[in-house]
Amino acid sequence: MGMNNKTTGVLFFSITILMLTFASIYNWFQGLGGSGAHAEVYDELFTLYWSLGTVIGIAVYAYFLYLVYTSWGKDSGEEMTIGQSPVVRGSNKGAIIVSFTIALFLLVLSDTTFDSIDFFEQHEEHTTDNSFTIAVTGYQYYWDYEYPNGIHLTSVGEEPLKIPVDVPVVFEVTSGDVFHSFALPEHRIKIDSIPGRSNEGWILADEVGTFPIMCAELCGDEHAIMGGEIEVMSTEDFDAWYNSGVSA
Repeated sequence: MGMNNKTTGVLFFSITILMLTFASIYNWFQGLGGSGAHAEVYDELFTLYWSLGTVIGIAVYAYFLYLVYTSWGKDSGEEMTIGQSPVVRGSNKGAIIVSFTIALFLLVLSDTTFDSIDFFEQHEEHTTDNSFTIAVTGYQYYWDYEYPNGIHLTSVGEEPLKIPVDVPVVFEVTSGDVFHSFALPEHRIKIDSIPGRSNEGWILADEVGTFPIMCAELCGDEHAIMGGEIEVMSTEDFDAWYNSGVSA
């Protein structure tokens, strides 16, 4: 005896909800915006993880529904007894195919993930003769920026961190008190700010504009207000400002 129409409808409705959930979360992520080389790499990595996860999730759920559907209402006429081995459904061939597929997925994910980590951390391979380093120090509750020519900016006075567009810039991040985290969400960059330690990261902005800076580490009772802005300027405007030696 197979499933009745009501039960079949409920199962297929659950599949529809599952697929809509996958689609809605993916669309939500795509709507978060993003700018620069890091955002492109990060978003591609997320899309790969999400796509493979969706395929695996739907396949597992579909197989579960298949088992439910094919076994619904069946009765062998024998009662189970203690110590009796359960009926095994499936085949060695199917198990081998599933294992091979999972191994292939993991190899693809591992290779792409390690390539992305290298891109985020090995700024030496991406800097140019025009690149420079900005020292970033976190305090409760503001950011301090120091340029190679001695210019100092702080987020206390609502001064944006200024960088040129299309030029790789290195951040040397530390903390003057407690743990912080220097985060640029639009650019998918986050660098730990730790007392007594210097962590390096880099940015390659490809769009002129002003973007938020946040602290992504709970650092005290006013953590929520520890923010700022990064202003990506045209090369000409940045050079004029930088060579003037004016802090604001």
